[in-house]
Amino acid sequence: MKIAKKHGLAGKGIEFLFGGPHTSQPSFSRAGVVGGDIIYPIFVRDGMVHILSRVVTSEIVTVDHFIASRPDLYPPERHGKWPFETLDAGVELHPWLRALNWTCSDHVVLAERSTPVNLDNVLPAEMLTRLTYRSKKAERAVRGVVDGRLTTIVSLQGVYRLSLSSESDFASLFPVG
Repeated sequence: MKIAKKHGLAGKGIEFLFGGPHTSQPSFSRAGVVGGDIIYPIFVRDGMVHILSRVVTSEIVTVDHFIASRPDLYPPERHGKWPFETLDAGVELHPWLRALNWTCSDHVVLAERSTPVNLDNVLPAEMLTRLTYRSKKAERAVRGVVDGRLTTIVSLQGVYRLSLSSESDFASLFPVG
């Protein structure tokens, strides 16, 4: 999150998140994200999970649609032949975009609203210890938690649905008010 610090993203809401086919830019559409879902972008440092924001989704759009709707970020005269060229041109104009768009983006989640980005919002150790995901078939605990710290980030890579208890834990860190 060096980019977020460097470009002053802390304290600002998240308007959009990029998704794609790779671990570095996971797919929100493949995970079944729809309008009204809540996304908690995270990063891990020194075995601790930092929850950056609480984002309520509006819709998922194609990269082409997003580029066309945001001439403030992607001026038409800077459009490339391919969407990734236009996204890169946007990063040249607005370096802070690199914090949200790394590589191979093929869709964009638009936010209905979000809490301001907070780089210091750490998931408490007791919540990390009981962190679980759910699928249509079962729940599974996050692997690699030892003494309230992560020893590996593998089970956090991707887009996953939180179990109901973990949803409640995360929500408690973002009081509505």
